[in-house]
Amino acid sequence: MKKIVMIPLDDRPCNYKYPTLLPKEDYEIILPLKECMPKEKKEANHEKLEKWLLSNVKDAQVLIISMDTFVLGGLVPSRLHNHSYNELVSRIDIIKRIREINKDIIIYGFELIMRCPDYSLSAEEPDYYAICGKEIHRLGELRHLAQLNKLTDDELKEKEELEFSIKKEYIDDYLNRREINLNVLLKTLELVNDGLFDYFIVPQDDASVYGFTALDQIRVRKYIKDNYLHTKVSMYPSADDVGLSLISKAVSTLNNYSPKVFVKYSSPLAPYSIPWFEDRMQDETIKYQIISAGATRVYSFDEADIVLCVNMVSKMLNKDDPDFVRVYDIERNLSEFINYIKYVHNNKRIVSVADTSFCNGSDIEFIKLLSKENLLFNIDSYAGWNTSSNTIGTTLPTSVLYFFGKDEVGKIKFLAFRYLEDYCYMDYARERVTVNVLPKYNLDKYNLGDMTSAIEKEVYKELHNVIDKELPILNKYIKDFKVTLPWKRMFECELEIEYEV
Repeated sequence: MKKIVMIPLDDRPCNYKYPTLLPKEDYEIILPLKECMPKEKKEANHEKLEKWLLSNVKDAQVLIISMDTFVLGGLVPSRLHNHSYNELVSRIDIIKRIREINKDIIIYGFELIMRCPDYSLSAEEPDYYAICGKEIHRLGELRHLAQLNKLTDDELKEKEELEFSIKKEYIDDYLNRREINLNVLLKTLELVNDGLFDYFIVPQDDASVYGFTALDQIRVRKYIKDNYLHTKVSMYPSADDVGLSLISKAVSTLNNYSPKVFVKYSSPLAPYSIPWFEDRMQDETIKYQIISAGATRVYSFDEADIVLCVNMVSKMLNKDDPDFVRVYDIERNLSEFINYIKYVHNNKRIVSVADTSFCNGSDIEFIKLLSKENLLFNIDSYAGWNTSSNTIGTTLPTSVLYFFGKDEVGKIKFLAFRYLEDYCYMDYARERVTVNVLPKYNLDKYNLGDMTSAIEKEVYKELHNVIDKELPILNKYIKDFKVTLPWKRMFECELEIEYEV
């Protein structure tokens, strides 16, 4: 049994639980106790993590390590900490110590470029972000455009007004932390250049074309280019799926084979679309995700082990957008796409479905078509949650692991899990509970507080209603489940499923 030691990004299900749910092969995932992990704005317990890590890597074949967690305290704490550069950099030496303990271990790492979201909310940012977060984001865009000499007269005036209106203490705090985090990342990349990491990913959470995150990305890219690290470091929009990709890469490496992936889109314009919260065409991100999952992209069906079927349109739209019909019904052919999925299945290739046409949930029309055509459990992997990259970075690694292990039971279980979460919860139950239940208790969907347990019970009831009315086939595979809202908010849920398979 191969041993993969992993320090995830935080304790949320997508980072801590999903790795344990993937179809099995001849490996085991070793995770630290949850009590050591970051939770919301609480930092990871660095001393306990370090002790756990050094004791577990001795006989491991692979280490997958979130440097955000180990060095910066976690994804959310990385945006809040007050640690000095010197203190944080001293933690990076753990990689050298691990190499001394186990010279044959394969080490994969990842560390994010700090995001700059386009809204004023402090749930995962400093408190002042609730006051001026949107303005900080916009200032970043305008400063970036100014560097490129692209500011219009109106934008120059807007920039001057923002420079004056945002409190200096807020912007100084924000940019000082960004600078520390960026320099820590650049120092970590020196270890990649020295050969201490075998592969490294620099994900971008909530990326955009212009802004503070894009400016940081330029400096990281310069280091990669100057040191010709193109095949050792990948930088692309992503975050919560990266751990799954690196598990997939680890298993591919241990099996000494790179599965061949052919990509099929539901629309000819889809490869050129820029998904929400991302900064480039979808097809360019997919190239990185295939590499990061330990696979190789091929450009003919005959070569393929896996076909990644991407349900995407020319641009993401809300359903009330006047262009919705043109984009979703005219520029995309779901009939042909469904028939192609059948063709892939009938020709004994692994079918990996990425449902990326909407953020934060499945495409309802598409899922109902899969159900009507009896394809829901005749495909091999599915995801349709949060961002496009999260979705692709979940379904593709799942299909790679299924390719190696042919774990039929694990495959069915994870498909059922995904339909329950991505479709039943994200498309139906979350919205219905948010709209119909939370107002009764005067609750904010980002902070359920002491009412979390009561809301979990409401979600549980609503999920059963959704299954019975919208996707009754799940009753064949799911006996019962438990619902937890781990961060006391509606954004994500944790599902403990009792399966029938």
